[in-house]
Amino acid sequence: MGGLGQGAVYLLFRTLLLLAGIAFAIPGTKGFLVWLFEKVICYRVQVVKANLMLAFPGKTTEEIHRISSDFYRHFVDLILQQRQGRGMGELEWKEAVFFAFGNALEEHSKKGRSCIVVMGHTGNWEWVGLRASWVKGVQMATVYKPQSNRFINRYLIRERSKFGMVQVPMNGVMRFIHTSEKPFCLTFLADQSGPRDSEFFPCFFGVQTSFFGGWAKVAIRKGLPVLYAGVKKTGARSYKVDFDPLWDGKEPMEAPKLVQKFAQKLEEDILQQPENWLWSHRRWKWRK
Repeated sequence: MGGLGQGAVYLLFRTLLLLAGIAFAIPGTKGFLVWLFEKVICYRVQVVKANLMLAFPGKTTEEIHRISSDFYRHFVDLILQQRQGRGMGELEWKEAVFFAFGNALEEHSKKGRSCIVVMGHTGNWEWVGLRASWVKGVQMATVYKPQSNRFINRYLIRERSKFGMVQVPMNGVMRFIHTSEKPFCLTFLADQSGPRDSEFFPCFFGVQTSFFGGWAKVAIRKGLPVLYAGVKKTGARSYKVDFDPLWDGKEPMEAPKLVQKFAQKLEEDILQQPENWLWSHRRWKWRK
């Protein structure tokens, strides 16, 4: 797509964000948007339904429908929160996205020890990244997949890094590790469907499906402890994040086993709050 086409897509993207900001200020908008996405636009309705039926084969049609509707309410929350987060200060962010006192991430930061954090698309992962910007003692960084639209890519990098979170492209992970002048915490959103020829096919909801596992290979190669960030929704505009150790960086470990541990933790969290995960992406695209 040429520069003019990319500019047009970016203009549409910013217009949608503006409309979300306007909608945020209008009472009763949430219910209308849920209806719009689920019943009118039918945004990925078939993907959501297929994913839920695969993950919960024992649930009735009514139960699947209820989880699907709850997911769309959560999805609309994510859209409206794009506007709500603007203007929030450090204390407000720490209240909206609560990190328990003495959590494993801040324990590593106090010791000045580098680590890797893996998480899924649960809760509001964008908010978690912004909140994590204020963790002291280490350089907070997150890995991202560059967007094909360079204007949207610049916008997202600017927004995600506004409180100090360093943005690392997927092909720049090793360079970041080798050139970092201080201890760091490198975060991976690791639950997108991996490539068809992936070497990682952990069991996830009873199905062996492709995962990205580069983060596990990097962690083992560099001896970096791995934490799992589990995000629970505690209110329409609030979340709680727990950091659980997956690997201490010392004991013998194989990358496929580490990826399986991540998949298992993510599944456990989804089972607790099914509507809280991004069911609209094709998680089980490639299976064994």
